[in-house]
Amino acid sequence: MHAVAIALLGLAACGRLGFDERGDGGTTASAKVDAAAVGSADAGIAIDAPLGAGSYTLTDGTAPYVNLSGTLVPGFAALADDENYTMTLPFTFVFYGISYTTVTISMNGYLTFDTPITGAETENNDCPLDATPPGATIAVFWDDLYANNTAPSTGALSYLAAGTAPDRTWAVEWRDMDAYYPAGNNSFTQGIRVTHEVVLHETGTIEMRYGPRTAPLYPNKDCGADRHRGCSATVGLEASGSKIFNNVQCGTSAGPGPGYTSIDEGRMFTFVPN
Repeated sequence: MHAVAIALLGLAACGRLGFDERGDGGTTASAKVDAAAVGSADAGIAIDAPLGAGSYTLTDGTAPYVNLSGTLVPGFAALADDENYTMTLPFTFVFYGISYTTVTISMNGYLTFDTPITGAETENNDCPLDATPPGATIAVFWDDLYANNTAPSTGALSYLAAGTAPDRTWAVEWRDMDAYYPAGNNSFTQGIRVTHEVVLHETGTIEMRYGPRTAPLYPNKDCGADRHRGCSATVGLEASGSKIFNNVQCGTSAGPGPGYTSIDEGRMFTFVPN
């Protein structure tokens, strides 16, 4: 396991089709604000979290993946696509210095503590994370995912609360998710299978763990043969108010962005609040 600096990707804000969701082709600047360096609210830098809580240290490592022995998320059913599920956490979780007691799980591979979004905003992953919704986001593998109910395996969305205070954990697993690719005005299944989970620690630490991944049946669609490895997915953190970002990597249907490295089974990102 080795520590690496969090990369801030200098990409245009884009959706799944490779262009700005505003439609004007503009770019949105990403910046990691270290509140400790600001010193006071009079410094003239707009931040959206309390001073001293504006950054995380990222460790990019590996660990054997263990399937989550959890319970299906209430309301989840096979063929779920773009659904949101809001749940109460078993403890108060502090994210970028703000305390939360509820979180929304998106079928598209992310969590948000802000108001849930629907439609194109949730299908089209931001690349990189930007000022558009959703805010207060933990993007584990944000892509246009859904729970296929056909062979070789049926998708499932589950959660598990464990541990004892002061380091209880709450985890969510997206197991055997498939993905859509756009074609004209329609979308079609690409036939991948991806499994990953996020673990929230009561201490504020966040873990992203990646499990088995099956290559697409149609490798010439979307970003190509590496769809299951994240060539069109977004990974990273975004504070409420969308002013502070920890972009790890991302891609769109046009292909991976700069800094992309494939996500294979056993990879693990750990974010520790500073």
